[in-house]
Amino acid sequence: MKTRMNALRRPQGALVVLVCLTAALLALSSPALAVKRGTESVNCGGAASQSASYKAHDTIAQCPIGPVGTGGAKRIYDGFWLTLPSINVPVQGAVFAVLSDAGTPLVRWTIGSLVGLTGFNIYRATDEEGPFQLVNEAVLNPESPGSFEDTTTWPQTTFWYEVRAVFADGTEDIVYGSPAEIRTGGRLALTLYPLRPNPTSGSTSVSFDIPDHRGYVHLVIYNVRGQRVRTVVDGPVDRGRHERSWDGNDDRGQQVASGVYFARLLVDGNADDQKVMVLR
Repeated sequence: MKTRMNALRRPQGALVVLVCLTAALLALSSPALAVKRGTESVNCGGAASQSASYKAHDTIAQCPIGPVGTGGAKRIYDGFWLTLPSINVPVQGAVFAVLSDAGTPLVRWTIGSLVGLTGFNIYRATDEEGPFQLVNEAVLNPESPGSFEDTTTWPQTTFWYEVRAVFADGTEDIVYGSPAEIRTGGRLALTLYPLRPNPTSGSTSVSFDIPDHRGYVHLVIYNVRGQRVRTVVDGPVDRGRHERSWDGNDDRGQQVASGVYFARLLVDGNADDQKVMVLR
């Protein structure tokens, strides 16, 4: 995926990492910092600009980044600048994650310019290289600084988050600083959550947590006589939280009758059960 900002997606070298993180934290915690923002510009060459204190490339408007200041030649073509003691640091964006008071990941970001943006999307993965999946239900408001609390995670797991800026034409750009890493606390245990909706007249969703395991995962629907009605899962499943659906049919594809049924999750000899009522 080609993006307008991916050239600055990852810091290069320990010094750049330190400078960018310092600038991001100061931007979020010190409102008194002088923030200078220049006029937006169309494509004007895309050459790199450098001095003793910085070397940067403006990938939003493909323009050389000029010195901080106003008037004459001292104009910022684009980008976001923080005025720090003895150094001017260009920041296209910053992303980091912390745990909220509830123990869930809280993703925060700041971005240089909101011009042309309709909002942000948050993507999550359990590996730094992905695959990343969208976690917010609707596009988030175009705010900077912004934040998003992910309440759909599970314990004892490291997550990576990408913040992507959404433009009016529907395209997305990864904000510099992504992916941000955070690890949840607690202990991941074998858990089968209540089916929803319950009662159901058709399909019902089945969510479950799988800790580290060696054998196959079995998720089976039984009737009140203990007879197997439908096998939902029978095979390898990765560690983490998963969701499957039972369509209310048996293994032959026939609708089951109204009544009480039981879902059983079985992994490595350990089991968890939930009751579900079917109404026709």
